[in-house]
Amino acid sequence: PNMADVSPELKGFGYSPFSPTQATKSPRPRIGVPGYALYPQNIRVLCRIGGSSFESVFKTPLLYIYLVLLAVCIAVFAAIDYKKSVIRGATVPHGFANLLTSLDVFIMTFFIGQCFSEANARFENVCKTNGTITRLSALAGGLLPQETARILMRFTNAIMHIYYLMLSGPLDEGKWSLLQQRGLLTDEEIRALQLQGSPAVVLYTWAIKVLRNQSLTGQDSSMPERVFTELIQPLEEQIGGARGLAAKQIAYTITQIPCNYFHVVYFAVNILLACTVYDSGHMVAVALDKTCFDGVEGPCEGIPRVVMIVITEVLTLVILIALLQTAEGLADIYGNKQFHYDLGFDLDNLWQESQNVLKSMATECPTLKNPPSV
Repeated sequence: PNMADVSPELKGFGYSPFSPTQATKSPRPRIGVPGYALYPQNIRVLCRIGGSSFESVFKTPLLYIYLVLLAVCIAVFAAIDYKKSVIRGATVPHGFANLLTSLDVFIMTFFIGQCFSEANARFENVCKTNGTITRLSALAGGLLPQETARILMRFTNAIMHIYYLMLSGPLDEGKWSLLQQRGLLTDEEIRALQLQGSPAVVLYTWAIKVLRNQSLTGQDSSMPERVFTELIQPLEEQIGGARGLAAKQIAYTITQIPCNYFHVVYFAVNILLACTVYDSGHMVAVALDKTCFDGVEGPCEGIPRVVMIVITEVLTLVILIALLQTAEGLADIYGNKQFHYDLGFDLDNLWQESQNVLKSMATECPTLKNPPSV
């Protein structure tokens, strides 16, 4: 395989089953994740749109559905004779409103915490996977001949690529082609793997066979076999660790937060939103009815009061929907949104790192070349 460049790059692509296929064809810049610019951790963050809660809220149809409902409620309640209408008594009971508000605050706090904890766990496993690939490259470069080290690095990086690419769905011709273009697998190897199930596990088996053949035939004659075998063992541990940790990301993707938990959170929050929208209509009617304010004849709050009711209700909608969208984004951290983690950046860097180690093997360490005199 051509080891000259990591091409094509995978940086900027999504690795999520929930992102549309076309989204992965248009790499998007990220913010606040490795490989991209950091966002300001101060008041200036409110000036950002990309990657912010504002972007998530104003792109979801849910906000506009509630804005339409709010407009309908205000129009209906403003048009009726509120004092004489039977609807005057059909308000949301205070006890129910208070209970629902407290419940939603409680459930949203734990829901976002659960999603954030899972996102942190997934990131921790990514870091461990990166560490195993780095250690594998260093051990292979220091212990094995260059050609054997190249095979092991190719296979191990290919295992990681396969599992990450499978996050967005099964391996197709496009994904196999990427592995070949990046120099990870040859055409012959790809054809052999396509005939098998579990291609990443088969690659793991091939890597073990490479290590076994090396331990039987390739060790340094000046090094005892037992010592060489003990040095080879950590290589297998790193390959197995990378395979297991990368596969764990698929387990996280297909084992979601329990559906009933996700459902009850969305149900409770949407019931609260509907109640606040409906109650806003009542408050507008009270503000516009000149005889209903505390039973006293004369002007009530009027238009200024209506304006404040509408503004505060819109803010309530934005904040609660933003919290839902935040939890939704945390539940799928490898998508194509600006705040999502970019696995492609890791794949590019680790494969480039392996190639750098291979290139360095052609140059002898100056200290070993000219050992200091004792």
